[in-house]
Amino acid sequence: MIVRARLAAASSTRLLAASALVILLSIIPVHYAPAADSYEHAVVAADHAAASAAGVEILKGGGNVVDAAVATAFALSVVRPASSGVGGGGFMLIWDAQKRRALSIDYRERAPAAATRDMFVDPRDPTKTLAGASERGHLAAAVPAQVAGLLFALREYGTSDLTTVLAPALRLCRDGVIVDRHDMAVQKEVLGDFVKHPEYRQRFAVLYRLYANGGTPWRPGDRFHSPLTKLLERIAERGADGFYRGEVAEAIVAEMRRGGGLISLEDLQSIQPTVRTALQGEYGAFTIFTMPPPSSGGIGLLETLNILTALGRQLPEAGIDKLAPDSPLFLHVLTESFKHAFADRAAWLGDADYAKVPIQRLTSREYAEKLAAKIDLERTQPPAAYGGHAIPDDGGTSHFSILDAQGNAVACTETINTHFGNYVVEPEFGIVLNNEMDDFTSLPGAPNAFGLVQSEANAIAPGKRPLSSMTPTIAVRDGRAEFVVGASGGPRIITATTQVLLSRIRFGNSDPSIVEAHRIHHQWSPDRLDLEGPEWPAAELEKLGHVLRVANDHAVVQAAGRGADGKLWGASDARKEGRAKGY
Repeated sequence: MIVRARLAAASSTRLLAASALVILLSIIPVHYAPAADSYEHAVVAADHAAASAAGVEILKGGGNVVDAAVATAFALSVVRPASSGVGGGGFMLIWDAQKRRALSIDYRERAPAAATRDMFVDPRDPTKTLAGASERGHLAAAVPAQVAGLLFALREYGTSDLTTVLAPALRLCRDGVIVDRHDMAVQKEVLGDFVKHPEYRQRFAVLYRLYANGGTPWRPGDRFHSPLTKLLERIAERGADGFYRGEVAEAIVAEMRRGGGLISLEDLQSIQPTVRTALQGEYGAFTIFTMPPPSSGGIGLLETLNILTALGRQLPEAGIDKLAPDSPLFLHVLTESFKHAFADRAAWLGDADYAKVPIQRLTSREYAEKLAAKIDLERTQPPAAYGGHAIPDDGGTSHFSILDAQGNAVACTETINTHFGNYVVEPEFGIVLNNEMDDFTSLPGAPNAFGLVQSEANAIAPGKRPLSSMTPTIAVRDGRAEFVVGASGGPRIITATTQVLLSRIRFGNSDPSIVEAHRIHHQWSPDRLDLEGPEWPAAELEKLGHVLRVANDHAVVQAAGRGADGKLWGASDARKEGRAKGY
């Protein structure tokens, strides 16, 4: 515990330093710059231009933001198959400006009914897990829920018919899409994996043939034709039954049986999305709506914002609320806030339908005051000062943001976990299956694919949803959505979404470039502060005790906002070749 008198005694020195830093080190200006491309009616920001265009097509045709979201998501299944798709799941956050209501749809995958807590434990050594079993192969697959979730959203909150919203995705299947640098980079990663593991050529032959171009490296100008046409046609004709019943469901189960997977026809037929109450917090003039558990992202984001707010109240003499976004002191307190939030999500969070999650306490002002009181402005602290566990998260993920002129919005994040999920592709319909079972605790104390030590609260159980970092977020002011944001990229989703939100709300920057600004990341474990880009005050941060690493594997953000002139703008992060569209 830090003694407050010590902080007060040093406050005059820190105040002078902070004032100087505000003048000397500000990189992100406080202004409302007009967007490079602004729109009168609506905007969609996805991580592929064709997916953004799919959503805009629906909006132009008279559909609402939910219709556009469903079209965008299915289009992403076609053009970004390594990141998300019908073999996975996700979260959708909706703001209805007319009803002034936020709601969240949870269509996260579930563990099969035959899953067991110790299914990945090595029977020869119960202190270890079976190498790679939760990451690659049939056993790693949880029950896909994306199709059920999207069709539920369309039926309950949309206005268009299924044939209309699926038309852009089907057209992309038939016409193909030109591969981009991201596609080539992902293929290179996958083919490198096949070289490293020669047995993959036979084990995951369908992935190699259908999605890795048969091993021939993509070249600029090449066109990828998705194998999902037959599947999407069946969904258009039969709705959810076109996926969860009949020949598609039987094909998925047959593939499970071939490889020792657990998904059954009963698992597929019983999958249902859940409507949850969105988490709500206040920050400045905005009301922030974000995703509740089984997402850990919403709690992590709100807890971080609350700690920053509490610290400003507790130490006004230190000028916390006036610090520049790239000043050493602000970066330090932001990092400390992240560390507290990540430690808490590790200790407490899981599927709220199966575990008691103290949501109200973790997102309360009173709790943030206690955590803020522990922060030392002069030094970071050892990991034990923050918490005791860390948790797994999503990597092969896609986010998109939609905003219209009336202030309606959708923030949607979907995933199959790591790139191309578990590498298993159902051969008849081309369904890439997820490896979300790795997002559970396979063994308390053992690291998962992201190197994170996992907690008991997230243990495997039949029908349970694994914890996630996905953080779809909407900022509302005067009843209208003003800013929509989210990201892909595992645990970095939370820190990236928070930093872009701070850029827009705390630092008043409404320029689309905020999604591409260099970012920092700290997830409490490992005890390391990652810096993207060269401009950070590394020497000052090291003096505060932070262990630094230059890292360029940061999350990919998609955002949509309203400028000071009332026009809409969209921003798709260049890290993944995305491009926003609007009209």
